[in-house]
Amino acid sequence: MPAPAATRKDNDPLAMIARAAFLLVVAGLCFASLAPSGWLPRVLYSYHLEHFAAFYLVALSMAAARYRANVYRVMTDIALLATVLEGVRLFIPSHQLYVVEDWVADLGGALAALSPIVIGDFRKSFRPERPPPQPPPSDEAPAENGA
Repeated sequence: MPAPAATRKDNDPLAMIARAAFLLVVAGLCFASLAPSGWLPRVLYSYHLEHFAAFYLVALSMAAARYRANVYRVMTDIALLATVLEGVRLFIPSHQLYVVEDWVADLGGALAALSPIVIGDFRKSFRPERPPPQPPPSDEAPAENGA
């Protein structure tokens, strides 16, 4: 039986697996972004959909690996990563035409992955609905009929 999340430590195997998965995903993303297009297979039919899916995975893995960081901090870091990678791609002649569209697809994938977390946090910020108040119990004994 897995331990509850409240009792997990930083050296928990799931935490270490999440960090390793994040590093592998980011390394794969950097390679895929900067490698010549002939080195990589086409996975999806749309080039922008590939960017969306890649940053969806980056956002999920970063949110899992950086479990103590605020989700807005995670989104800021992903936006910074996307900006840096697309900025570097400006210097690659074959990628210069669609850098802005790729950047928008990158951020869209990250937002799609993190929006359920943001909405969950938003919903938790409200107090739970309270049941209607019960009438106070009366101290009098019920009256008997015919007495």
